[in-house]
Amino acid sequence: MLATQDLIQKLETKKIPRYRAIQVIHAVCKEGKTSYATITTLPLELQRELETEVPILSLKQVRQVASKDGSTIKTLFELHDGLKIEAVLMHFKDGRHTVCISSQAGCQLGCKFCATGTMRFGRNLTYEEISDQVLFYAQQLHHQDQRISNIVLMGMGEPFMNYDNVLKALRVINDPDGMNIGARNITVSTSGICEGIEKLINEDLQVNLAVSLHAPNQELRKKIMPIANKYSLEQLMTAIKNYQDKTHRRISYEYVMLKGINDSEEVAHQLGKLIQGQLCHVNLIPYNATGIINIEGSIPEQIRKFRDIVKEYGVPVTIRVTLGQDIQAACGQLANKAAKEGEIAKQKPLEVQIKNS
Repeated sequence: MLATQDLIQKLETKKIPRYRAIQVIHAVCKEGKTSYATITTLPLELQRELETEVPILSLKQVRQVASKDGSTIKTLFELHDGLKIEAVLMHFKDGRHTVCISSQAGCQLGCKFCATGTMRFGRNLTYEEISDQVLFYAQQLHHQDQRISNIVLMGMGEPFMNYDNVLKALRVINDPDGMNIGARNITVSTSGICEGIEKLINEDLQVNLAVSLHAPNQELRKKIMPIANKYSLEQLMTAIKNYQDKTHRRISYEYVMLKGINDSEEVAHQLGKLIQGQLCHVNLIPYNATGIINIEGSIPEQIRKFRDIVKEYGVPVTIRVTLGQDIQAACGQLANKAAKEGEIAKQKPLEVQIKNS
């Protein structure tokens, strides 16, 4: 759905009064309407015109699958140009409903442990395509008398390489007259794009920041995350310090546990020393097999040992609960199955360009 102001402007060009746009936004976001035909406050002629010219959703559901335990629902969407993306809804036992959304079709960064990183890159998503992933699930939950609790931008793509569209999408998601999801319930994850972290400092939208760290030293990080060749660990830590000094907000560090690569006791001590004293939290993520990458995950005993060492440095650390592995919906698995089946094969490579506007 277009942002309220964009919808108002579009309708005004057709001499349609602004209050009609507000009626539409309310019906779609507050009442869960999925078609204009069900918005009875609109004249029949306007319903038909909007259905043709201003689709409620900018993406189309291709397939939806649920995990065996019902905790996770993954949806494959098709965009207007045939590219495809995936998003995930997770139901937690404490009653939370978290949506994991994508910011790009494919990914340019090529992290060695991530299925999405093995795909070819298509393009940046528009702000509407990003926010519509949330709206899609919000509408589904509405009809179950439930609502979305949290949003995480941890799906396909690097959010800070599509900064402007991501921020506009977050404002749409946060809009009190729209989906009204609190900024503190939204988390943006970055692999370490320093310009994006610095820009976020000056935004009035107080979303949470997560950093995909995965290694506590530069050499190891370069081996598993090519982005470290552009932004060194030292540069990343400087950007994070600036962020924390100015915002006083906690950083979450994402750390996927890879057997024999980044899970040794020595590396655990390095991680503890690196972030000791920061206002932060570490999520240790059990590695989710993709079937196309020859990497093994750390055994549970080693993950617990790693956690305990990091705790010795006064760093809050937990082991993430993994959902949706059986439907390839867990961290690092998005688009794996669809890519192998050729549903995302249309995507073409694109040179990495970090926008710094």
